[in-house]
Amino acid sequence: MREQPKDRERLAHILDAIDTILNRCEKMTREELTVDKVLFGGIAYHTMIIGEAAYNLTKAFCEAHPETPWIMITKMRHNLAHGYYQVDPDIVWSVIRDDLPPLREQVARYLAETDWDEWEKNFSVVKETAVHKNMIQTAQRMKRDGMDSKLISRYTGLTVAEIESL
Repeated sequence: MREQPKDRERLAHILDAIDTILNRCEKMTREELTVDKVLFGGIAYHTMIIGEAAYNLTKAFCEAHPETPWIMITKMRHNLAHGYYQVDPDIVWSVIRDDLPPLREQVARYLAETDWDEWEKNFSVVKETAVHKNMIQTAQRMKRDGMDSKLISRYTGLTVAEIESL
């Protein structure tokens, strides 16, 4: 299987996206944000990065940190990506001003306080990611359709042994 980013890297992606948004919007008004459509789109894009990275955190990590509203974060990403035509600037502004600063504090704390060597030793935790589950499901469908294990491996990044054990 191709190496997928682990929880630490996903959290770093979240922190980087938050910093990008907060640094750019630090001295900005809501009106300035919404007038510039390219800027607004960039803020929406970085907000989607936060949601996508949160979605790909392992279930175990999210359960170990229930004080962070992971489901709400991923729903925000979903709404921005699929409801792009009805994004409410007031909600985006509220997220920037009210939600991102405490989320940044939490993510920075998780990055600093977690014993990452110990956390990442547990391969089953890493294997739980939504991406891996998706690859397994895709490989199962391809295998049912009669595709060769080596070809499935090239498409999914899973090892031939993993595919043949399905």
